[in-house]
Amino acid sequence: MAATTSSGTLNVVLQNGSGLQMVLNTDASGVTLGNAGTSSATLGFGTVGAYGTLATNVTRTNQANTFTISTFFDADVSESGLSSTGYTLAASLSSTAPTGLTVQIDSVTLSTTSATISTSGAYSTNVRHTLSVVVSTAASGSGGPTTGTQLTSTINLVATSN
Repeated sequence: MAATTSSGTLNVVLQNGSGLQMVLNTDASGVTLGNAGTSSATLGFGTVGAYGTLATNVTRTNQANTFTISTFFDADVSESGLSSTGYTLAASLSSTAPTGLTVQIDSVTLSTTSATISTSGAYSTNVRHTLSVVVSTAASGSGGPTTGTQLTSTINLVATSN
């Protein structure tokens, strides 16, 4: 018996677009990120204070009226279809930081207004950044943060091709 066949055609249409993709990764010397390898990661410092034990890869510096906790994280920005050789990284807080806290990336203080973190980001490599939170040692209600309550801030990161 002769083989029976049928044939068809598939017309494939696409448009190659250009763009950027950012993923956040755990730095080898930083706190392990939740949901690392995506554009929506979480970073938990754990319970912090001016004194006492901190989580692994969290550092603390004490000043006269504040203490600063810090850790590293990596941002990996990839490009497609662009002639750009690098990118500018900006960051902002989605809402005002809780009372008594100042959030910084690479020593740039963040607010709800976008701030430039770097103008020379390299594509397709983990670029190390330092996330720091400056914590007031003033009493709660006197300019210091609420104690015994989890405080959160969301940081918006934006990479723009140069």
